[in-house]
Amino acid sequence: MTQRWEFYQTSVGADVVRKEMFKCQLTRDEKAKLGRLMERAQRGELLAKDRKDLRGGLLELRLDCGERIFRLFYGEVEAANVLLAVKFVNKKSTQGIATDPTDIETARKRLNEWQIRSKRDDQRPDALN
Repeated sequence: MTQRWEFYQTSVGADVVRKEMFKCQLTRDEKAKLGRLMERAQRGELLAKDRKDLRGGLLELRLDCGERIFRLFYGEVEAANVLLAVKFVNKKSTQGIATDPTDIETARKRLNEWQIRSKRDDQRPDALN
């Protein structure tokens, strides 16, 4: 079954993940490669090298574009059949250095905050939705 991508937004509606992508100034080829990788993730066709499980429901999609390397952190929301993009970064090193822990922590906080908001929304009476 194909999943769909959604992008994390703050509680006030700021589209921070798309802003992070824009800030990285992806080339046309990088955008195309990212799009293909995201499509493979939707279909569940990722290779082991494409994804890393960071535990606690957080995953890392790995995009290697030669001179530049990117990471798209996301969570799988099985109940909604959604892949939730929570953080996008241009990895600073192509020399095997680990991803910046602060980026991982930001992604984890966003995923947790989204889950809390989602549960709260599910508990509202239908008249308020």
